[in-house]
Amino acid sequence: MTKLKLVSYLMGALMAFTLQAAPALATAVHSSDDAAVKAVTEQFATDLAKGDLKAISRLYTDDAKLLPPNETAVSGRAAILTYFEKNLRPDLVARAKFSHYEIYGGGDAATSMSEMEIYDSKGRVVEQGRQIIVLIKQGGEWKIHRDMWSDNTPAKVCN
Repeated sequence: MTKLKLVSYLMGALMAFTLQAAPALATAVHSSDDAAVKAVTEQFATDLAKGDLKAISRLYTDDAKLLPPNETAVSGRAAILTYFEKNLRPDLVARAKFSHYEIYGGGDAATSMSEMEIYDSKGRVVEQGRQIIVLIKQGGEWKIHRDMWSDNTPAKVCN
């Protein structure tokens, strides 16, 4: 019975250590695909600065979904292009900057979270917030499969 108690205590201590260390270990793990995943978002910014919305739409899978704040989901590459033509026109948005990346996963699927700033043609910030994208690998290339973002502007209070 004494050996059994000792083993039980050791297992309990090991379990407590594992549970306490798990969050630190999870944030320390990075995939060799991090740079390639980040490059997709940076390509979005490059294409936006050129005003090339068709090139941006090609960064998405055929069955991708945009999940814009306070709007219904936009499904499929063609609908995404239409959404961008309405909302990311060069006369409204001139460029984007992404920073503070957190990238998880790798292999055939990854998630990227970043902070974003969207600028107009006069260099003024027109939107600031966060973006989370889910990417999958198709034909050896990373493509955006789900795209969700939030704006840091305080929500309006409804009475």
